[in-house]
Amino acid sequence: MKKPIMSPSLLAEGKGVKVFFGECVNEDYFFGYVGRIIYGKSGLQNIYILENKFWGRLLFINNNLQFTSRDEFVYHEALVHIPMQSAPDGLIKRVLICGGGDYGAAREVLKYPYVEEVIIVDIDPNIPKLVEKYFPELLPEDPQDRRLKLISEDAYIVVDEFIKENRKFELVIIDSTDPDIGETTQELSHALFGVDFHKKLKTLCPDGVIVQQCGTPFTMRNILTGINKIFKQVYSRKEIYVYRANVPSFGSDNAFIMRCPFPNPEIPKGIELSNTKYYNFSIHQASFALPKFWEEVFEE
Repeated sequence: MKKPIMSPSLLAEGKGVKVFFGECVNEDYFFGYVGRIIYGKSGLQNIYILENKFWGRLLFINNNLQFTSRDEFVYHEALVHIPMQSAPDGLIKRVLICGGGDYGAAREVLKYPYVEEVIIVDIDPNIPKLVEKYFPELLPEDPQDRRLKLISEDAYIVVDEFIKENRKFELVIIDSTDPDIGETTQELSHALFGVDFHKKLKTLCPDGVIVQQCGTPFTMRNILTGINKIFKQVYSRKEIYVYRANVPSFGSDNAFIMRCPFPNPEIPKGIELSNTKYYNFSIHQASFALPKFWEEVFEE
């Protein structure tokens, strides 16, 4: 039987052009995604939303993946529940989230009924709107929860204002894009990765927990190295802890660094939640077990 040379076109699968979207992870190392761009706009940040059959919907900011609808819960649950459970049960009443306009961190914090106030301060007003439209699963169980307040402003400036008002928080979460590495500065979060900002946070949260995401050390070692040095300049070394979570779409373990003034943060202090997909008390304890090769970060 003679094999035809030409082929019929593919059947239409939906609106939009299917593209190959590449994310540069490191030198000669790319993550590639096939899908349709369902949103793209340049403003304060370059934002793209890609729809993919495996990952679902993916949010890119300045060409870097922020999360996917398939596994975002791993990152957000690790970011929130480990610091929440490291403090004495019921102690954390007021929470400040610097960045976090995607609502994911707030969704997790609001699972604790004793939390009285959660403030998100995100510089880009477009992110919350896009999440409401394209990623509704990241919204809190009650999107109108009266405990939640959203401020579209630079967190660096708002922190200064809160200090002048003598505001205090028991937990501060820095849930931002990764900082710039190199001479070009395009990330709006860059100022949140500095000694000055953390000195302000120490004033705002003098006796509480402060946690910051640090990227994936396997491909971004200098981010964890730099933030670790900043923490050691601002906080007591005996209060500094690093933990990790394996986020599949990130390609390797994501690091988190935490200032916790309470003893034994690796032991959860509260009641185990039933409405999580990733976090449990076993995961909590295991998160503090770090790969041996990470030690080179702490030696620098």
